[in-house]
Amino acid sequence: MKKFVGLGLPFLMLAACGTGEADSPGAGEQVEEVMVAFNTETQADPVEEVVLSVTLTQGDETVEDADEVVYEVWESGDRGNSEMIPAEHIEDGVYEAETSFEQEGLYYMQAHTTARSLHVMPKQEITVGTPDPDSIVPDDSDDSQGMDKMEDHSSH
Repeated sequence: MKKFVGLGLPFLMLAACGTGEADSPGAGEQVEEVMVAFNTETQADPVEEVVLSVTLTQGDETVEDADEVVYEVWESGDRGNSEMIPAEHIEDGVYEAETSFEQEGLYYMQAHTTARSLHVMPKQEITVGTPDPDSIVPDDSDDSQGMDKMEDHSSH
């Protein structure tokens, strides 16, 4: 009989530990994700000014207090030569910066966004002019390359 009690006791203790933990006070609330919606057109003309723009929201409210929004821009196949462009808060959760693309090609813009202790970095393609399809290199770059540039940018 002692053997059964000795074997059963650990199972009872494990079962007791597993109940009610998810409902216990102090478990923390679920943090809503900061959403980044691109406002920038996906087509542009060479040399003309392009407004890089995103709208930040969290749940039903716009994010007016982002810590940082920086656009990383590069031509397809050339992430190593990307440019970091800091954005300014305009209004209603909109953050913008301006740039231009000197030549036709497929470009990427990635919005490195830090807001409310969350970091998100969505990416959008921008086709400039009518590039030769053979000149387009699929983007297989690692997003950590952009994070390295963000660290360099933040230290200045």
